[in-house]
Amino acid sequence: FTCDVSYWCYNRFYNKNLKITFIDVGQGNAALLEFPEGYTMLIDGGGFYDNSIFDVGANIVAKFLWQKKIQTIDTIILTHANSDHLNGLFYIAENFNVKNFWSNGEGEKQYDLFVDIIKKKGIYHPNYKELPREHIINGVKIEILYPSKDFIEKKQVEKWRDINNNSLVTKISFGSTSFLFPGDITEKAEEEIVNLQDNNLKSTVLIAPHHGSKTSSTEFFLNYVQPQIVIISLGYQNYFKFPHASVIGLYNKRDYKILRTDLYGAIEFTVNEKGVTYVF
Repeated sequence: FTCDVSYWCYNRFYNKNLKITFIDVGQGNAALLEFPEGYTMLIDGGGFYDNSIFDVGANIVAKFLWQKKIQTIDTIILTHANSDHLNGLFYIAENFNVKNFWSNGEGEKQYDLFVDIIKKKGIYHPNYKELPREHIINGVKIEILYPSKDFIEKKQVEKWRDINNNSLVTKISFGSTSFLFPGDITEKAEEEIVNLQDNNLKSTVLIAPHHGSKTSSTEFFLNYVQPQIVIISLGYQNYFKFPHASVIGLYNKRDYKILRTDLYGAIEFTVNEKGVTYVF
């Protein structure tokens, strides 16, 4: 037992790699990031519809974290408040030691309920406008690329700025490897983020926007991201018929390596000075 604990502590807190695991949460998104020296981050938490009797947070995400002996999540990032990104986080916030919560502040009833838990637990939740656009934590760079700080004001007059297109987009970089987490942005937001970020969008790994929907992954956007690998996080034979065939065709035409959670289950990346490897 002592050897087991020592081995775990060494691998967790003296680890020099960045590990990113795309958890198989069915139709939805959830990714665990394990930074060098033990810092942990969760980007989205999966989740089924609001009244579902199956709790993705309790039955999938929490079990995955416990298996890794993780009890503290230093930061949760919510890309947007749709149920398949948010609802799995309720159990995590209630049952784990969560220190920080980052979001764009936009949501409706379910999001408000979650923020109530955040407040009750004393979890630090900065206002989106005050959230620094770049952090470096244990050698890992976290950049918030989108939306602009005034998106709430803009959406009053531009109706395309819905909950998907206001997704909080982050880029995670370590060494020469980077991951782009675009949430569920679609064509109009892809166009705007290119205009705002252009050369900063290039990433080794792209999480497919909106689970591989044909509303997203425009050629214009992909020309700037130029990924080598695309992760599609989705449920097997899902109701929406994601990923759409036209998107897969576009990825194949561009010779992207496509990794899908519905086919492979959880996908774990290890990043170090030598580059990136993955297993599933």
